[in-house]
Amino acid sequence: QLLWLNVVTDGFQDMSLSLEKPEPNIMNEKPRSTKESLFTKSMVTQCSVMGATIGLVVFGAWMILTAVHADLIVARTFVMALMVFLQNAHALNCRSEKISMFKLSYKSNLFFVFAVLASVGLQILFMEVGALSHLLELTTVDYGTLGILLAISCVALVVGEIYKIFVRKRDQKLNK
Repeated sequence: QLLWLNVVTDGFQDMSLSLEKPEPNIMNEKPRSTKESLFTKSMVTQCSVMGATIGLVVFGAWMILTAVHADLIVARTFVMALMVFLQNAHALNCRSEKISMFKLSYKSNLFFVFAVLASVGLQILFMEVGALSHLLELTTVDYGTLGILLAISCVALVVGEIYKIFVRKRDQKLNK
């Protein structure tokens, strides 16, 4: 299951993000110091915020499922699907550090669109096809529950967009 999570949350999305066009005003920004770490304060903050968000949502879902005495395989299936959906939703925000995902054209990186859709599709396929779900010890999920899991994963989109608002405001203050 852990290997499967790595395949559907990191593989093609990471490669396809490297094909993103540069930020429009990147040449207007001050150059970074050669002594500055690759992991800037902003990068560490963003990773911490998104990691905490995803972790809390997944942990909260697990706690709710165990509190209502859900079957272990059902709980595992829900949480695993939620992790895949949250990570792929987060990938949508990772296309730009500052620009809203709603302002970016998806036509500029069709490989990314394919990677996200394929990952989510593979997760659903492995939940819904008996032999495949047996391989990962998952169970099928009805469409209503699947919709709820996809809706919950939008938390990553919302938090990522709010974070970008703060980054843009911070940059405006620094540029004054």
